[in-house]
Amino acid sequence: MSLRKILLCTDPVLRRKADRVREVDDELWQLLDDMVETLIAAPGLGLAAPQVGVSKRCLVARDKADSEEEHVYKIINPRVQSRRGEQWAYEGCLSLPTLQAEVCRPLQVVVTGLDEHGRPLRVEAEGLFARCLLHEVDHLDGVLFIDRAEPDSIGWMVPDESEEDGYRLESATVPEVMAAFERMRRRQEEREQREQEGQEDAP
Repeated sequence: MSLRKILLCTDPVLRRKADRVREVDDELWQLLDDMVETLIAAPGLGLAAPQVGVSKRCLVARDKADSEEEHVYKIINPRVQSRRGEQWAYEGCLSLPTLQAEVCRPLQVVVTGLDEHGRPLRVEAEGLFARCLLHEVDHLDGVLFIDRAEPDSIGWMVPDESEEDGYRLESATVPEVMAAFERMRRRQEEREQREQEGQEDAP
């Protein structure tokens, strides 16, 4: 297994509808294993393949239920079969670091698909885990959580010791957010290019 680079939200891959997985093979197993390692190292609750630059319909997600041992799901070609209820909460995303916004999601969902061995899989989820699965399925359709967010709730998490949670939300608009992440992405690419050129020049 190895860590993979998590793409920022302005990368075109994250706005593309991911391709259906046609074959479960060694390459897909490697991808899923790498995604789990990357997710845990981040750390995060869920990760979709497009976030690591692979436009395939698969995701990994951690169920952190209080009463049960944590389980990491690997879901291929997930489909949301049913939705019930409603919940409002703030969300974040590994592809939009330090950003949060309030999003309404179903309270309970049933997601079907295939497991890593190509066998039928059915997952019933509620609360935070339901939110996580829906967030990752959105990624497979090129949808970001800020597309569904209450506009007035979007904000950067700014460290602030005077606040109870240790941070405050600094309001931002979607255009401001996307411009900031595009600048960040370009700086990241320039830095990676310089590092690559340095390696090529090394004896």
